[in-house]
Amino acid sequence: MTQPASHTDGLTLKHPLDERHFYHVPAAAARLQERLNGDAGCATGDTIGIRDNIIEYLPGKPSGITPAQQSNFLTATAQFYEDSWRKRSIGILSGEDFSFEDERELLLQWAQPKAGELVLDLGCSTGFYARSIKAHSPNAQVVAIDFSAPMLDETRNRALAAGTDLYLLKADVSRLPFYAQSADLLVCGGSLNEFRSPAAALHQMRRVIKDDGRLFMMHLLRADTFAGSLAQKASGVGGISFWSETESLKLFNDHGFRVEKSRKLGIVYFSLLRPE
Repeated sequence: MTQPASHTDGLTLKHPLDERHFYHVPAAAARLQERLNGDAGCATGDTIGIRDNIIEYLPGKPSGITPAQQSNFLTATAQFYEDSWRKRSIGILSGEDFSFEDERELLLQWAQPKAGELVLDLGCSTGFYARSIKAHSPNAQVVAIDFSAPMLDETRNRALAAGTDLYLLKADVSRLPFYAQSADLLVCGGSLNEFRSPAAALHQMRRVIKDDGRLFMMHLLRADTFAGSLAQKASGVGGISFWSETESLKLFNDHGFRVEKSRKLGIVYFSLLRPE
C-alpha cells in the first residue's frame, strides 16, 4: 500500500497491523531544542510514545539481537563511538588518507539531498549522515532511525549541539514503519554488516524507496589479507557479515538495486544505488 494523503506538518508512520491506518507524529518532535514528551495518535485509538523527542515505534529492547549489537545498547558505547572510532574508522580500515570531512563530501555529492525530500538514515548510530544531510538541506525531512535508545539519545545530543533538527525514530530497519515508495533518499553508513538480516533490511529499503529514489551505502567488504580474514571471522561469530565486491553487487541486485557508482577504499565500499 502506498502512503495515504498525509499531513503536511509532521511525519506519517504506518500502523504495524493495518496499513489503512497511520500515526501522525507532530513536526514539533523534530525541533530538538524543545523537549517533547507525549504520544502520537492513530484513528484506531492506538498510540506510540514520544520520549524526549524520540519516537518509540519499537517499544523496549528488541529480541534476538546479535552479540555484536549488544554493545550498541550501552550508554558508554554511544557516547564514545563517533569521536573515538567513527571519525577515524575509514582511514584505519582502508589504510588511506580519507577523513570524516571527505566522507561527508562524498555523501552529499552522490546523494544530492534536496528540499522537501523524505530522507531516512538507516541504522543511524549517532546520526552523522542525518546531521550532514539536514545541515546541507535544511528543508528536507530527515529521519534518523536506530533500535538503540542510547544511540538515539546521543544522536539527539549531537544534533542539538550542531543546531540541527531531526526526527529520531526508534524502529527496526527490517520492519520499517513507512509506506511503499514514500522515501526519496536512503542512507546507510556501515550498518549493513551489522544487521541481523541484511536481506530483510534491503527488502525493506526497496519497498519504501521511490522508483526514482537513491540509496547511498557504505559497508565493509570481506578482507583479502590473512590478518584481516582472521579478524573478520571473529567478528562473524558475533553476528557481523562480510561480502566480496562481487557478492555485494549480487546482494544488491537480488533485492532490486543496481549500482550507479562506487568507490573502494581498502575494505570500505561506498556505493550509490538506484531501484531497478
